[in-house]
Amino acid sequence: MVTILRVGQLKYKVNRKDHNPPHVHVEGGGASLRVNLLNFNVMDQNTGFSKAMVRRIILFIEEHHAEFLEKWMEYHEKS
Repeated sequence: MVTILRVGQLKYKVNRKDHNPPHVHVEGGGASLRVNLLNFNVMDQNTGFSKAMVRRIILFIEEHHAEFLEKWMEYHEKS
């Protein structure tokens, strides 16, 4: 996985050989989740982030959506 952005303890990552739909992995402080880049839904059960932190993560992804989606497309067009 490639770290796209690092904000504090949070790492926002894209896996070069991952499945659709486009999504970003978020890891930090022993917690992790995946967020769909098309609708900003959490893709699997949250493992360790508080509800407030999940809301902040989703807001951050919405604000940086173009950058995350651009990186996803860059890595997956080569596959």
